[in-house]
Amino acid sequence: MASPPVTQSCTLCNKQNSNYCARCKCTSYCSKTCQKVDWSTHKLLCPSFPTFAISSRPSVNHYRAVLFNADEAKPRFIWLLCKWLEKDDEEDEDDGLVYEYEEDDEENYQMPMTKAIIGDDVSASHTPIQHNSRLNIPLSDTIFVTYRDTFSIDGSRPNKSVASITTTQPGTYTDWRGPIVAYAKVGRGMDPPTCRHFDMIDFRHVTDYFLSHGYTPPKAQANVARVKGVRINCLGDVKMLKKSPFEAIELPTTDPIFTKHDTSDIADRIGLSILTRRCPPDPKWANKSEDEMFEHSSPTNNQNATFLHQCLDPNAEFDFSTGSMGWGWCSMPWQNDVGSAIAVRKDRKPLLPLQMEALAKWCREEVRPILAHSIGEFTPEEPISKEDVLTIICRPMFVVYWTRFTSEREDYETPSPYDDVSV
Repeated sequence: MASPPVTQSCTLCNKQNSNYCARCKCTSYCSKTCQKVDWSTHKLLCPSFPTFAISSRPSVNHYRAVLFNADEAKPRFIWLLCKWLEKDDEEDEDDGLVYEYEEDDEENYQMPMTKAIIGDDVSASHTPIQHNSRLNIPLSDTIFVTYRDTFSIDGSRPNKSVASITTTQPGTYTDWRGPIVAYAKVGRGMDPPTCRHFDMIDFRHVTDYFLSHGYTPPKAQANVARVKGVRINCLGDVKMLKKSPFEAIELPTTDPIFTKHDTSDIADRIGLSILTRRCPPDPKWANKSEDEMFEHSSPTNNQNATFLHQCLDPNAEFDFSTGSMGWGWCSMPWQNDVGSAIAVRKDRKPLLPLQMEALAKWCREEVRPILAHSIGEFTPEEPISKEDVLTIICRPMFVVYWTRFTSEREDYETPSPYDDVSV
């Protein structure tokens, strides 16, 4: 392991002549205040850093990196193979060989072999970090964060390791999903050729990357308009946090859902267009197993949100690039490990919990069987035509369901979702 610099600066404020962390002896702090601010995320890797011995390094072409496994409670160090390749070489699979290219040859560069982690059948995005926007400092080297380009649409599971970082600070963040790898290269520029070991200072910069990516501050100023919506809670939030399956919420009009969201074909068709967005897992249940508390199911199970997203496009086909599963199916992001989700009306009028519950259960109990029939799940019956399905899924049919739904609950006060909707 490389020796620390003679004069070290504070990892947070960059003040000189700071003291090293007593355990990892890599990051340094000028005061207890800075150390305390950093501790909530620093502690995730600090204990394992000094014990991740270089003596266990598989080869000279393996470098210390960090894996953010979607299914693990926190990130961990790994040995990442970084092959020396010639500029004109194609990236290939790991064949277990050690390449002996000279590091000072300008025509050669090191390629981290992340395919086995990120996935062979998807393209990976290697996002460089050369400036820490939260600390407002430039980095002397380049850190890369590698993830699936399609993580938001390919049904990837919520990343619990990243959630262990983003849940330490208030606010709304990107809903990271699937596996993520972070590694370091020497120097800056478009694509530095040489890899190096990832250290705890690099981890601070990656932490700040996750805490700034897609960040929306929690404060909602008085002059910012707010929209009434509903949080559709998953099994984990219902069982562990004792939340209602349909919870009233208010969102500022600056919330990311108004710029980056999914929609519901069914809600559009009946004149109640909504915007939906999945929520990161709560750390209190994110790493719980499928035990009796969760009815031997995943805590991310949320069929109320899933069936809102059944496809009604007669021409839709399977398309991995968009996450489409075709007619009658929910898109990939809404198939498994959905977690909790929020929903608001596209027209920004109030959406009430009972209205959302009725829509979700209509999609699940009434619409789903019809779509299942249309794709042959009731064989030997002749499947109902798509045209007939679209005729059945209409505003009058939902109005009939709404009337029965509210009557069974003896709720005569909640207004119909159409009360303020123009015909």
